[in-house]
Amino acid sequence: MISLIARLLMIVPSLIAGWFVSEDNVAYWVIAFAIALVFIILSIVFELYVHPLLTREPKA
Repeated sequence: MISLIARLLMIVPSLIAGWFVSEDNVAYWVIAFAIALVFIILSIVFELYVHPLLTREPKA
């Protein structure tokens, strides 16, 4: 079950890493993991800072 969740979370980062690095390269999954961490950080930043600004009601 956990491996299925991990595979689903790594689909997009592995596709992006595939554009830049050969899948036979040793560092392929390291780069895919780094891209996944960037996605996680960007989603946290969006939820903490951008989303509240977008949902705030305009002042009358």
